[in-house]
Amino acid sequence: MFASPQRLIDGEIAELKRFGYTPALGPNGDADPDWAGMWELLKGDFATVARAHVPTYGEMTVWPQEGARIYMRRRLLADRLFEEVQSLYQRLHSDGINGELVEAYTLARDAYEEAVMDFGKARETLEDIFTRTIDTQYA
Repeated sequence: MFASPQRLIDGEIAELKRFGYTPALGPNGDADPDWAGMWELLKGDFATVARAHVPTYGEMTVWPQEGARIYMRRRLLADRLFEEVQSLYQRLHSDGINGELVEAYTLARDAYEEAVMDFGKARETLEDIFTRTIDTQYA
């Protein structure tokens, strides 16, 4: 007997919940970012001489939209990690330098830098998706 895709996903969710996973609030809940608005701020990163028209979020089909959401999620994660770095940096100056705090700052800084690299990789992936989809539509 084969497990259905939904049963496999449900099993994954149950496993993740053991480690504190909680699902987002739903398709239009408070946890749902304004993807279209955020995309308007970021889409200029994809404008080129050959791609004068970068589509709005609503103009994209499912595949590029998912790539755009991954790109934006990676940016959001980098933003949160940057805030942690800032907080620890401020603590270093207010609480004084100590080994534990320096190590925490270093750990947070490394995580932030990795997130920035992941954001860059997501940009490259979305660029490839646009080359294969968007660019062919407007060629």
